[in-house]
Amino acid sequence: MELQGVKEQHKSIWISTTGYRIFLELKSLIENPKTFDELIEVIKNDKYLKKEISKDTLRFDISTLRSAGCIISKPSKNNNYKLQLLYHPFNLNISDEELSLLIELRESLASELSLNEVFILNDLYDKIAALTFNNEQIQEISNSKLLFDINKNILKEISNPNITGKKVGIKYKSPKFGEEDTDIIPLKILYENKKVYLYAYNYKYKSDSYFEVSKILKINSVSLNKENEISPSFKVIYELKGEALNEFELKSYEKIINRQNDKIIVEAEVTNEFMFTQRLLLFGRDFKIISPDFFRTKLIDKIKLIQKGYRND
Repeated sequence: MELQGVKEQHKSIWISTTGYRIFLELKSLIENPKTFDELIEVIKNDKYLKKEISKDTLRFDISTLRSAGCIISKPSKNNNYKLQLLYHPFNLNISDEELSLLIELRESLASELSLNEVFILNDLYDKIAALTFNNEQIQEISNSKLLFDINKNILKEISNPNITGKKVGIKYKSPKFGEEDTDIIPLKILYENKKVYLYAYNYKYKSDSYFEVSKILKINSVSLNKENEISPSFKVIYELKGEALNEFELKSYEKIINRQNDKIIVEAEVTNEFMFTQRLLLFGRDFKIISPDFFRTKLIDKIKLIQKGYRND
């Protein structure tokens, strides 16, 4: 008789539930200190165990880990009654050369990742560092952390869509004026050149500005209503050619209006003249302003002033 189908055979994989449970507890304690109840909850929610254990069983497991060479602090009022893993012999050994390569890899990846992915990468490196139990390596990974100066709470608050378009008072550490209170209208968060900027309308200068998020010290106030301030803007058309084309990235306020084999023509809606000028200067000799005349004249004067400064030196 010919079979019409094939009967699937499911293989069961047998494991030591006690051994698996103890390794799971070790993994949880490596991540962060936990109370007895928190560890019991971890075991209960595990997809393989799905079983609540007693505190006596957990005490036996902790004793087993200590016998294997782990140093685990006893719960007390001083540590909020949590078990803390102070040391374990299952260290990750990373040579100095391997550590340097890891740090270089993170630096290299930073320009290709989104802002959120950079923070995820930092967390991953922190976990890798913790596995070494090597204080020098832990410190070196921490010191080389990307965006280390960003206050995540402030970033979360200032990037909240609910305050976009509203008048917000902030305390800002200006490179020129020091700490000052200023009013802005947040528009969007930008991650460029391994730095995080808040693009916002600046009441002080009545124009759009870029604020380094790392220099925003505090959110003082948030208005209940949306604001209707509009920044003055003007269009700039420029030509780009040569080496600059290889690394050119179109900004949100730009569009390509003409493309040829050896050059492109770009139209930009400029709301922040300073930042746009800085962008153009990075292109070196590979750009040319087509219009407007007033902006071309200002840029030529600025370049002459820079050249004069170098001649004086």
